[in-house]
Amino acid sequence: MDTYRIPLVWQMYGHCDVDADSQEDAIEIALGPDTPLPDGFYVEDPVAVDYEVLELDQDKKINVLTKQELKLQLQRGHTLNDLLAFGPGQDCEIFKADKFYPGDVVIYVPDVTLNHIPLDRSIMDPEEFPEVLSNCYTGQDFINECHGDAEKAEHLFWYCDWQHPSSAVDELDDDEEDTQ
Repeated sequence: MDTYRIPLVWQMYGHCDVDADSQEDAIEIALGPDTPLPDGFYVEDPVAVDYEVLELDQDKKINVLTKQELKLQLQRGHTLNDLLAFGPGQDCEIFKADKFYPGDVVIYVPDVTLNHIPLDRSIMDPEEFPEVLSNCYTGQDFINECHGDAEKAEHLFWYCDWQHPSSAVDELDDDEEDTQ
């Protein structure tokens, strides 16, 4: 028998009392991170499968998300850990797809600690999105780094285990020269 992880969502109903200058301000405060959730009651039939997350989990297993799809899911409040299967790199944690995909599929994220890439929290600051996404490399990014040479780009992809492709391409060239 297999074990499956099924994402569930449920709803509760409750009230919180908020001191504010207007109803709009009170709503903003109530929804803010500093306001604790109130005690509440479950609504009727409150538990349901979160099919959006379940679908993301399936995509995560096959590791195929375009950069645009990744951005959209991050904007919806998902974390990088929700979306990509991070694992060990060279003394660090990285994301690396199961194979080289040319095109706009995200295939590599370098050392998350070194690059200050948040894995377990939603990205709320709109200015943080470009920085995070710039560390999410696609097959096309690797091809561009290799000046259009797709074969070299695939070698570069397999070579990267912590660093940015732009840093590794010179190391790869040095290694290829040493073996000739």
